[in-house]
Parts: sequence; structure tokens; C-alpha cells
Amino acid sequence: MVKKIGIAFDLDGVIIDKPPIIPKRVIERLFRGAKKSGLHYKIPKQKPEIIIRKLSHFYLFRPPLTANIEFIRKLKKTGKYRIYIITGRYSFLKSETKEWFKKRKINKLFDRIFINELNEQPHLFKQKILDLIKPAVFVDDDQEVIDFLSEANSLTKFVCLPYRTDLCKIKIF
Repeated sequence: MVKKIGIAFDLDGVIIDKPPIIPKRVIERLFRGAKKSGLHYKIPKQKPEIIIRKLSHFYLFRPPLTANIEFIRKLKKTGKYRIYIITGRYSFLKSETKEWFKKRKINKLFDRIFINELNEQPHLFKQKILDLIKPAVFVDDDQEVIDFLSEANSLTKFVCLPYRTDLCKIKIF
């Protein structure tokens, strides 16, 4: 039996596009808060913030990055890879995340989907999961996260996917 190669993907910005019309700086402000230096994400705790975040993650406002999903389908069809999603999305977004996969009919494409159900800092959650599954490759769209994760993990190849870049246009292996 041949051992399958693990490939892990971040969700938002890699599989799921950002909400249309909303400028990237507004999204960054929502997710990272006002802090300007260092890697830190704002974890919504108040009801209005949670409602806004849930609305912004409604599946109709989050189109799929179709070319990237097709690329992953091709990888999966080879039978050589274990495909994972590691998302820093917080526990209150679990139902929206599951609904998105169901509506796009891709919930069976991935071997496992890891959601940040304990509401940890997303980069710390991703590090914990990478330590657990030890994939050969991890793809994210956030260079700060890639830099952080690559410092502690020399066995995984890290790939930063620039905004709206097709996975097939970058060299994963």
C-alpha cells in the first residue's frame, strides 16, 4: 500500500472568495482589529459582532474559487493525496461553514475539515493541526501566517497563494 501525501489548505482566500464589494482593508479590520503590528486576530465576543460575522459568511456572499476547487478535485482523483482543510473560522461559524460545503456539493472532497471550534487565535490553531496531521504541503493566502507556521515546522512546504491566484498556476511540489 502506497502512503498518501497530505496536502492542507486554508479555507477563506484559497477555496472561498472574499465577499464581493467589501474592500480588503475593511475585512482585515474586522478580522484583525485595530492592532497594527504582530500576528493577532480579533475574536468576536459580543452579539452584534458575531451577527455581522455570521452574515458576512453566509454562503451566497462567499463565492467559491472554482479553479482552485477543480485543481483539488484533480489531485483527489489521482488517489495519491489526503486533502485537508484547516480553517481559523471560529465555533460560531461552524454551521455557516458546513452549509457552504453542502451547497457547493464539495463536502466529500476533503478527507477532513478542521474548524477552530475552541476559538483559539487562528495561526495557533493551524499550528496545532499541522503538528497533528503533518502534511507535506500547506497552502494559505496570508503571508504573515505562512511566516509564523514555517518557523516551527520544517517538514511541511508552505505556499502563500496571492489573492485570487489559481492553484494550478503555482508550484506546490
